[in-house]
Amino acid sequence: MSIVKKIFGNTIIKNLSYLVTGTALAQVLIILFQLILRRIYTPADFGAFAVYMSIIGIIAVIASLRYEQTIILPADDNKAYNLLYLSFGIGLIVSVLTAILLFVFKQPIMRLINFPEKYSYWLAFVPLSLLLLTIYQALNYYLIRLKQFRLSASNKVERRIAEGVTQTISGYCGNQTGLVFGDIAGQSVNALAAGLKVHKFVGGLKLSWATIKSVAAEYKSFPLQNSFAAFLNALSLLLPTIFINRLFDEQTTGLFDLARMLMIMPLSLVTTSMGQVLVQRFTELRNKRESIRHDFCRIAALLAVLALLFAVVAFLLAPSLLALIFGETWRESGIYVRIMVWAFAFKFVVSPFNMVFTAFEKIGRLSVWQTIYFLLIFSLIFIPVSDIYGFLRCYLAVELFSYAIVALMTLKVVREYEKSIAD
Repeated sequence: MSIVKKIFGNTIIKNLSYLVTGTALAQVLIILFQLILRRIYTPADFGAFAVYMSIIGIIAVIASLRYEQTIILPADDNKAYNLLYLSFGIGLIVSVLTAILLFVFKQPIMRLINFPEKYSYWLAFVPLSLLLLTIYQALNYYLIRLKQFRLSASNKVERRIAEGVTQTISGYCGNQTGLVFGDIAGQSVNALAAGLKVHKFVGGLKLSWATIKSVAAEYKSFPLQNSFAAFLNALSLLLPTIFINRLFDEQTTGLFDLARMLMIMPLSLVTTSMGQVLVQRFTELRNKRESIRHDFCRIAALLAVLALLFAVVAFLLAPSLLALIFGETWRESGIYVRIMVWAFAFKFVVSPFNMVFTAFEKIGRLSVWQTIYFLLIFSLIFIPVSDIYGFLRCYLAVELFSYAIVALMTLKVVREYEKSIAD
């Protein structure tokens, strides 16, 4: 019992437990709804939806010019409050510009990504989904700043309930747009719930145009050094879906989407939550000039064990499990999982520590890696492959090589910091 108390009494583990529990519940809800949705909607529907979400995901990374990440950093609460609204304002502008671009260049964009004509009207909803996501991201960083990890975790559950219920009801009513409507419903609940929670903690803080300009200038390194590279990183993560849709068809894209979703689930279950806790924890330790080595090594070892267990189980059982759970139509997705699972397992270990670059204000180095990663992913479109399996094997090689590079860069940042506090 004393060991258990010691483990869960640790600040990182305690805060992480809140976020992981909320994420785990959200993931369980996703799986439960997917059992229904994968029998209502076709692989082609999910393929088009995957491309739709990829468009949003790519733009969302720079929708606030990365200012949402700076909300955690200031010691002054008033600065953080103004950074929150700075993020809102930039997000609104980017969403409006996105609406204009999609209206003017809709057909060229559809041809470029091979977006099916029968789903073309979905693109009209992209700006709204983007704005709601941008608002939530900024609010969530404010909750993390306040160490309100439990409140942050509850948002994930609330979102998935709203999303799943809307998609299910729409699907049973024969509405092909139900997947999109579900996303909008979930994002709306997410943003509203986070806004109400943040509102409880901001009494007495003042919003002013002068302060907004001041903090925008103070943290200008984030948009100047990191926005473009982060945009490239988002492209790197989401381009494979678009490439598959372009090289093959929406049916194959839908099968890939399920495989990718099932591997991202454990990745997002731990790594996103872990990253949010680590950036707060490492920033705090840096301000006190205390060592991070113990926390870093312990978390890395834990993630490595979990990643290996997941990869082995997925490699052995994925095709049979997916056919059993979602239907024989989706067995092919299990074969895709077998090919890609080793890359996702490695990312599971490495990704949370990317926050080290933010905590120690070394985002310039991360930007260099993000550029390299993008170039390697983009090269996939030029590699001649005869089928989807060949494409996925090339994708696996690129992922493993790219994340080995960033792992070495992360270790270098940690060693430099430890050396600086030892001198």
